[in-house]
Order: sequence, then structure tokens, then C-alpha cells
Amino acid sequence: MQFFPKVLNRAHASFRSDLSSESSGLSRLQIISLASLWIATLPNLAALRQFWDAESAGAGVGRILFALGGWVAIFFVTFTLLVIIGVLFWGRAIKWLAGFAIISAAILGYFSLYLGIQFDKTMVTNIMQTHTSEAFELMTFPMFFWVLLLGIAPAAFLITLRMHPRVRWVQALAKTAGVWLLLAAVVAASILLQYSKYAAAGRNKAITFHTIAPANFVAATVGQAYALRASAVVREKRGTDAQQSYKLPKPRLIVFVVGETARAQNFGLNGYARDNTPRMRDAGVLYFKDTESCGTATAVSLPCMFSGLTRDEFSLSKAQSIETVIDVALHAGVRVIWRDNDGGCKGVCGSSEYRDITKSSDPRFCSSEGECIDDILLDGLKDDLSALTGDTLLILHVKGSHGPAYYKRYPPAFEKFTPACKTNNLPSCTQEQLINAYDNTILYTDHILGEVVELLKGFSDRYATAMLYASDHGESLGENGLYLHGLPYSVAPKEQTRVPMLAWLSPQYGQFEKWNSACLAAQTKIQRSHDNIYSTILGLLEIETTEYKSSLDIFAACDEHREGETVKK
Repeated sequence: MQFFPKVLNRAHASFRSDLSSESSGLSRLQIISLASLWIATLPNLAALRQFWDAESAGAGVGRILFALGGWVAIFFVTFTLLVIIGVLFWGRAIKWLAGFAIISAAILGYFSLYLGIQFDKTMVTNIMQTHTSEAFELMTFPMFFWVLLLGIAPAAFLITLRMHPRVRWVQALAKTAGVWLLLAAVVAASILLQYSKYAAAGRNKAITFHTIAPANFVAATVGQAYALRASAVVREKRGTDAQQSYKLPKPRLIVFVVGETARAQNFGLNGYARDNTPRMRDAGVLYFKDTESCGTATAVSLPCMFSGLTRDEFSLSKAQSIETVIDVALHAGVRVIWRDNDGGCKGVCGSSEYRDITKSSDPRFCSSEGECIDDILLDGLKDDLSALTGDTLLILHVKGSHGPAYYKRYPPAFEKFTPACKTNNLPSCTQEQLINAYDNTILYTDHILGEVVELLKGFSDRYATAMLYASDHGESLGENGLYLHGLPYSVAPKEQTRVPMLAWLSPQYGQFEKWNSACLAAQTKIQRSHDNIYSTILGLLEIETTEYKSSLDIFAACDEHREGETVKK
């Protein structure tokens, strides 16, 4: 039982001797320790604030000790990360690793502190799939100043420091292991002394690993790499038995508009104080007031809503290993077209006729920066639809309300709510300016949906038409210091998980299907989610398959053709 105390005492003495050495330069251990000390302090202010603000932290001296224990834990996590990765960086290369870690921590720390972003597997996927123009929007002068001051400058200083001549790796490893054990003991003691407080903060999600930079990003990247490796398989066939149960007097034309970053709280049809959805109100759409998203980022929600998996069942690896509702529709002989203005379909549209509009430079719709407003999705659409024959599923992926540059998402004519925030540095805007800019994006989305409805009305002589719209996730607009989206679902506020969903059915479509308005209206009173989209699309197309679940089809209760889990022939 005396072994560990002796080891810790020797390690402590060795470390002190190492730090006070008279020889020229720093040791490998000192480089790692200095980098960890810096990273655990200023670049990780967001993580430290979580400890300070935790309700269970208490007040006075107790609160200080609680936050201090959090700082020690952050230092330990960072030290451990650098030690592990440092195995690949021998000699003076360790300084470059430490410098890169400092800069990375500064970048990640800025987004966590000022925008409330937490980095998990979902956020890594989001970053990998972010459009270049969207990435540049996140780069602001305050961010560059922050990274320069807390990242580049200290990293450059550390890299220029001299190091000891190389020592035997066994000796260096022994010293490092001893310090690690000492830190582990200190962290364990700190947690045990205030265990109830830390346990309460952890259970209430007041403290999460996702803000501890750069360890959060490294862990998330490793986790995402594992998930991608697991999903690198041929998609399993789904719905190969699919067939349409019956034909209508006219071919079906179903339009599914995939929204972007629209939150239910700021949607006029949801009871919002501002009338920013006038065209949908006048169109008499069915609005599903209580709808939850599958994720808090496009990289999750988009694959989820097309996968046929419920949120409880969903994982990216599962979704990427199976065919989507698009494939099922194709198996049934339905033509599927995807028009995209939002940087890609996140891997779900491979079988469709995919048309990427984001690369357009049409000056009518696109800025010199490569940003195109959503009206570009409608350009030439009438001619395309005129050339169609047979049942068709058209998917429009809009840019919608994607932040942080909300003011770039709509043309000047739609800046109804002023003054609007005209910068991508969101914390620099007032709450009123931020909400005004965001509400203008909803008003413009309402315009796009209105144009789709008018277009479908114009084809009433040729098609039985319907439109479904659902946003992929919501958005935080400064509530509780949070901005944008992408928080882990377990801790995400309702602003990021409650989304608008609506449907417009042409009168002729309803007549063909023999749906009555009272039954349809009743369906809007039921809680909905992205879980409903897969089977609802199959239902609108009247596709018979074992993949269809009537319990998840929004309109199944109104369809006398439906019975049980499949369609009656």
C-alpha cells in the first residue's frame, strides 16, 4: 500500500527538479506542461464558465473550489491528450504539437465561448460538410483577434523556446508517468471532496466534455471516424417490394421542401406575434404545431428523416448502411429529382436525379461571394416540370435561415423587420437586430413556399399535386448565451429542436384521395416529428411496401385506401 505514495512523491520531486534545472532549455515534460497550463486557462474559458455557472457549484468559497477543481480536470484532460499524441512527436517536434494544440484550442474555445457551440461527432460531420462560403461567414475580426492573442502568439513563443538535449526515452517516460499519476490523484481527490456537486452538474448537463478544447474535437473526430468506418458498406436494399397500389386520374407530383434552420418559435403559423408567414396562411396549409426534429444539425436530421429510422433508432452508421425513402420510391417506379441550394444532401440523394445549384454564378440570384438566394431553386422549374411524365417526387433543399449571416439569406425587398443584424459576428448585434434579421429569413422562406404552391396550382390540369415542408432543425438566437445550432440533443434547448412542418394539398388531390377536411385538420393537433416524414412521403405517393408504417403516416387516418401496415390493392 506504500507503493503509490512513494511513486507520487518521487514523481513530484522529479518534476520540481526538472522545472528548476539549471541546464539550458526546457524538457519535453515542461513543454507539455506549459502548453496544458495555457490551454486549460484562457482558451477554455467556455468550459471554466460551465463549472462556475453550474447551479450545484454553490456560492462563495465553495463555488471557487468547485471551479478550481474543474480547471484541474481540464488541465489533466489536456495533459493526457498531449502525452498520448506526443508519442508520435519525438525530439523538438513536440513543440510543434504543443503549438498546434494551443492554436486549435483557441479556435474551438472561441466558438464555444461566444456562440455556445459544443463539439461532438455531429459537429465534426457538420464541419466536414460545411460549404466554403458558410465557413468564411464564421470568420470575423473578433475571432481573428482572439485566435491571434490566445493561440498564434503563445504558440509562436513556445515554439521558439530552447529544449534540453534529447534524454533516454525510458527516463522521459518515467517522469511523464509520474506526473500523470500525481495529476490523476489530485483530480480524483478534487472530485471526491465535492462529488455530490459534480455528480449533480453532470446529471443536469451543466458540465459537458464537448467544450473542453481541443480534447473535445479530437475525441469527436475519432468517434466520427469509427462511425464512418462502420458505415463504409454497400447500402442494404430496402423496399424492393415497393409498388404503387393504384393510379389516380392524373399523375402525382409531390414536392418535399427541406427547410434549413427554421425554428418553430419564430414561425407565424405557430402563433408567433409577427405575421411572417402570410402566404402560407392564405394558402390554407395544414400546420403541425408541435413538431420535433431528429437532430440539431443538418448532418444528422437530413439522413434521419430520409432513413425510415425513428430518432430513438437512428445513428449515422445505421442510416448510411441502408437505402432511403428515395430508393423505395424509385423501386416503385416514381421519378425522384433533388434540387439543392444548401451545400449537399448529406449522402441521402445518391439515387435521385441530383442538381446542385450552389455552384451557380447567376447574378440574378447569386452574390460575388458565391451565395445564392433560394429563388434560384425555382428558376427554370416550370419548364422542367412541364417535361415530366408519370408520378414524381421533387425535393427542394433550401438555404432557408442558415446562420450566422442571416441578412444574406433574403433579397432587400424582404427586409421587413428592421433594424436587422448585418454582420456574422452575432454577439455584436442587439437581440432585436438579430431577431429582425432572422424573422426576415422566415418571411422569405414563406415566399418560396408560396411560389411553389402557385407553381403546383398552375399544373393542376396535368397533375394531382401536394407539398410537404419541414425544417431540418431550429436555431438559438442568443437565448442563455447560445447561438446557432448543433448542441447535443440531450442538452439542446427547444429553440434548436422544435421546427415548423406543414402540408399543402391541392383540392383535386384531396378529392382523388377522398380525404375530408375535418379529418385532415384533426391530424394537426397531434404531436409530430421527423419520424413521420418517411412513411408520409410513401403515403402521399400511395406506395405499397413493408417499409411503410401507417402509424407514422400523418394522413393514414384519413385514407380509406390504407389498412394496417401496408396498402390494400
